[in-house]
Amino acid sequence: MDAGKVKLLIREVSIEVYDDRLEIVNPGGLPPGLPKKAFGTLSVRRNELISDLFFRLHKVERIGMGIQRMREACTEAGLKEPVFEADGFFQAVFYRPARSRKAGGSEKRSEVGSEKGSEKGSEKSSEKSSEKSSERVMAFFEARSTASAREAADALGITQRAVEKQLAGLKARGLLRRVGPDRGGHWEVVR
Repeated sequence: MDAGKVKLLIREVSIEVYDDRLEIVNPGGLPPGLPKKAFGTLSVRRNELISDLFFRLHKVERIGMGIQRMREACTEAGLKEPVFEADGFFQAVFYRPARSRKAGGSEKRSEVGSEKGSEKGSEKSSEKSSEKSSERVMAFFEARSTASAREAADALGITQRAVEKQLAGLKARGLLRRVGPDRGGHWEVVR
């Protein structure tokens, strides 16, 4: 290369999403001065100026705990611990939750059984959650019969659409009825 020419290397981060994992590859490798065995326990900043700026904006911490926090977050979420490799390129592999996979058009029996079990479990959980929401909506309108769905949503911390869905379900079950017009009417709890 001539002394007057500068070679520009364009380095791109690659993110690949698979059924079972997410892989992030950065062609930068580890920063100079950071030995492989100290990775994840020691922080070496590549650019002091940018690092200090982000620290003052509270966007990063100075102590370099990001790798450890990622490992802990994955463990807490019940996922396999992520894998980090640095050989010229820096690669991070994050594992996704296990899902049933079809093999040659048929699923393994154990996967089908566990999938059905988890579906039943989530249906029960969803039913309990829906029932609890119904009770909250009914209690709200019992206390404030002239309130709107928007007011209920704001007070209960759910969406207006969720309130309207609960109201429709409660009306269909005969537990709540609308007396009068939409504007100027009120809700009545049927006991």
